Amino acid sequence: MLTRLIQLLTGGGAGKKTQRAAPLPVEASGDAGRADAACREADALIEHGRLDEAESRLREAIALRHDFAEAHGRLGAIHEQRGELEDAADCYQLAIHFDPALAVAHFGLARLHKGQGRHAEAAAHYRRIIEHHPDDAAAHRNLCLALHETGEYAQALAHGRRALAIDPGLTEARHNLGLVLLAVGDPEQAMQHFRRALEERPCAETASALGHAYRDLGRLEDAIAAYDHARSFSPDFGDAVLNRAHALLLNGDYSAGWAEYEKRFIATGSGVRDFGLPRWNGEPLQGRTILVHAEQGLGDEIMFASCVPDVIANAGHVVIECNDRLEALFRRSFPGATVHGGKKDDPADWLERHAPVHCQTPIGGLPRHFRSELAAFPQARGYLRADPARVRAWRERLGAADGRLRIGLSWRGGTPKTRTHLRSMAPEELGPLSRPGFDFVNLQYGAAARSLTGNAPVMHTFPGVGEDLDEMAALICALDLVVSVANTTVHLAGALGRPVWALLSPSPEWRYGARGETMPWYPSARLFRRGHGKGWDAVIGRIARELDELRYTQHLK
Repeated sequence: MLTRLIQLLTGGGAGKKTQRAAPLPVEASGDAGRADAACREADALIEHGRLDEAESRLREAIALRHDFAEAHGRLGAIHEQRGELEDAADCYQLAIHFDPALAVAHFGLARLHKGQGRHAEAAAHYRRIIEHHPDDAAAHRNLCLALHETGEYAQALAHGRRALAIDPGLTEARHNLGLVLLAVGDPEQAMQHFRRALEERPCAETASALGHAYRDLGRLEDAIAAYDHARSFSPDFGDAVLNRAHALLLNGDYSAGWAEYEKRFIATGSGVRDFGLPRWNGEPLQGRTILVHAEQGLGDEIMFASCVPDVIANAGHVVIECNDRLEALFRRSFPGATVHGGKKDDPADWLERHAPVHCQTPIGGLPRHFRSELAAFPQARGYLRADPARVRAWRERLGAADGRLRIGLSWRGGTPKTRTHLRSMAPEELGPLSRPGFDFVNLQYGAAARSLTGNAPVMHTFPGVGEDLDEMAALICALDLVVSVANTTVHLAGALGRPVWALLSPSPEWRYGARGETMPWYPSARLFRRGHGKGWDAVIGRIARELDELRYTQHLK
């Protein structure tokens, strides 16, 4: 506790040139002198862990000198250490009011913002420190990490490098810079930084980050060893536990991968959703009703739903709880099951209408029992069914009888946490696909659907379709082909059994595998992989040539 408080008072860790709490001047007499003396006494009490007495002395100092910024800052650190965060914020704000250059108060407010996930606000305080103290290595180091969280990678790189230029021995800066290099697709340089940081300060965080670099380089055995190294520091270190499972699955080791994947709830601290039923662990289901419930995102629900027919074939009855956007599609596709759509935080009282239900399983737990090896993945195309009437309506609307090929396009996927920077492209990068004989349809969802420029292919755009997955499914089934970056559109097209060409970053998610042009989840999918250090041009050029060949083949027919 005492060490932590001292860190708070010195800016939360330091390099050689880190700004520390300002030294207190010695005053000869008067209220200011007595205030300084009280503050020095508080520092001595803090050193001995006597925080209540230190707080009293600080309040005496402030009573004598209300604008005593350093005293307000020290008092804020005591409140922060106790978990009294609102009081801490008030003290830090007062300290900055009286001394806008006081680094310790800016560090304190930045920490509070970071703890609330408000990384942009934290970054603003680190910038204020740098304005007044340009060579504060810790401020540059922390700003690097905050900008990494907000996806401002170019600036993050600049501040990470600046921190190391000021203090080459600042291990935390080396670690943070490695994280940004991973985010921008430079795992080779990231690996070098993580290795050196691990030599300087062995810890689970850096060992796991080194595993990420190895994974992105395709060195999966090294990645697994690095995750094991991370767990030697902390056996339940979530980042290493979850990513070790992903590395095994990425490498096609499904039996071991699914066993590790079972630890995902502990690793993420989320916990399995509790419907008051026993967890199914693979025991016989004849004559019994099982609840299969949602977890993670829409793409995961769609992909793992490929196992639902296996459950239906083995159980007396299956109740499926899914995202409400998937309800109509799942109900049509799995007529032998009961389907309920909703949100993950909805009350579970609806389940009473379907009693008795004997056990439950998250949908991501099904592959452990039904996809333990590559041969267990069905080769049949498609397990979801679009509305036939809506498919016919879309074909008529698109004029599908005129002999032109209809190609759906999607160019953005993921979030900053799931590396949208690497997975996505600008719509104008699809421009080389424009050619006679093709009609392009906008399948992008969200705000990105409206981010078209003059250099993007001319596309038919149907506002709102991307928010209605059942309608989107019908539209996809009316197309000849879908071309998309890795996102929900790939999952939906693949689950419908429609031809889909997936454009992958050099470091794709585990579900796409480490190599090859096919993926076991969706036999109708083809994978186009981008190389490390390369843009999308080569992949788009290949897609364009493939489209020309497809058009030629169709013409011959």
